Amino acid sequence: MKRLPELASAYDAVVIGAGPVGALAANLLGREGLSTLALDVASEPYNLPRAIVIDDVSLRLLQPLGVPDAIAGSIADYRASEYRDASGALLRRIVQPSAPYPLSWPPYVSFVQPHLEAALHEAMRSCSAIDLGLGLRAHLADVAKDGIRLRVEDVAAGTSREISGKYLLGCDGAKSALRDRLGITLEDLQFDEPWLVVDVLLVDSASLPEINIQNCDPARPSTYVRGPGKLRRWEFMLLPGEDPAVMARDENVWRLLVGQLRPDQGRIWRAATYRFHALVANQWRKGDIFLLGDAAHQTPPFMGQGLNQGLRDAGNLCWKIAEVVQGRAANDLLDSYEIERRPMTRDVIETAKQLGRVICVLDEAAAAERNRRMKEEVRQGRGEVVRQDLIPSTLSEGFLMRQADGTPAPGAGRVFPQPWVVSDGVRGRLDDRLAPGFVLITRPDWFPDATVQAKADKLNVRFATFGGGGAGVQAVREEDGLIARWMRDLRVDAVLVRPDHFVFGGASGAEPEAALVTALAEALRPQR
Repeated sequence: MKRLPELASAYDAVVIGAGPVGALAANLLGREGLSTLALDVASEPYNLPRAIVIDDVSLRLLQPLGVPDAIAGSIADYRASEYRDASGALLRRIVQPSAPYPLSWPPYVSFVQPHLEAALHEAMRSCSAIDLGLGLRAHLADVAKDGIRLRVEDVAAGTSREISGKYLLGCDGAKSALRDRLGITLEDLQFDEPWLVVDVLLVDSASLPEINIQNCDPARPSTYVRGPGKLRRWEFMLLPGEDPAVMARDENVWRLLVGQLRPDQGRIWRAATYRFHALVANQWRKGDIFLLGDAAHQTPPFMGQGLNQGLRDAGNLCWKIAEVVQGRAANDLLDSYEIERRPMTRDVIETAKQLGRVICVLDEAAAAERNRRMKEEVRQGRGEVVRQDLIPSTLSEGFLMRQADGTPAPGAGRVFPQPWVVSDGVRGRLDDRLAPGFVLITRPDWFPDATVQAKADKLNVRFATFGGGGAGVQAVREEDGLIARWMRDLRVDAVLVRPDHFVFGGASGAEPEAALVTALAEALRPQR
């Protein structure tokens, strides 16, 4: 960690907010070789749990940093979730997809957020391109042709100085001062409910469910989540007239837990009240300033996607900034950030809101009708849902290859699988065995001619094949045939994958590799 006088006067990128989203963004930028400053007004990472669920897409984004391995002891399988009425009868069951997992990681796991933040901060400290400044408050001073100017204040010392950056990333949370400073408004998706969130560390054996429970009881809707190790979470909807501060007192928390847990069986780690909102910023980019995470969107927690969508923001944006800074792309590539992320995030929030509407019913007659309808779905065999099927995962617009008729190329916008593979005799996850950047997955025994190789080198495209590889092509053998089936189903011979693991496009026929590389060059329009 660096103090204010130790910071440089100018950076390629400045990240305001060093929570999980800001820390991932800084790590991604720094590992691309961009000089990066990460700032946070707090003097140390937040030491209480907030998010408790992380998914396979997020784990894949964290994978190159070694973070999932660093927190392996704080991760556990995320159990099935059951929606139950006041009597305990089943209304719906949400389950994990079956193995083999498309991204090799379990689709959902529970985790301990302070451990995640500590690992992300350690990753920042290990990267020479990143300066981490804690206890520092940043104020946007000016936006000029030669960069963005910030006044950075040392909170403890009361001193300040000016620092500039080419790009500014606002990861400063739901109450984002940067968003307010830019005058960016929020679209209200009409969800506003008060809840109490309680995290407990078990100290004794207790007869608690082994699965997650959504208690759809109109007397008080609530949620139970089985976290890793001894961590358990309860969420209780606050009723009209209840004072949030009073309800968060220990004696009232234990009153809510009566019949589930006694004070001698657990220690309250955190009790905090929230208003669960559904909000999306109306603008995510203003010049070379970007909003990410809770600064850009806030979702009710009923799908466990708040943090995950923020991490996706960082994964989508940071490689694009690197492409522009390093001269391989025109600046308007950065327009695709909002084009791609806002609709997908909005869809996630709408789905979470719908799930919340199922749970947050206080009227007994309405709850009885809901129960009747959902029990009938269970009776008809329609009461079980795969969790990942609820989460949109395909881009329809943005930085994607288009065919002559304007439609997306085969596979464009889909997430490329990451199976377990063997390359050069070493077993690992696919991304760990491939070089970073764009990857062109192609036919066995193909090798690029000089023209294609030169163009690929300029664009930082690497070649790989699942079979024998020609010169300059890395040969990879997958264990479960996921990619072979994926490409066969799309009827493509080659596919070009973006650095964020979304497919730019697929092609078949004569020389599909050359067609993909040419299409990428035309889309990026590298700076001269």
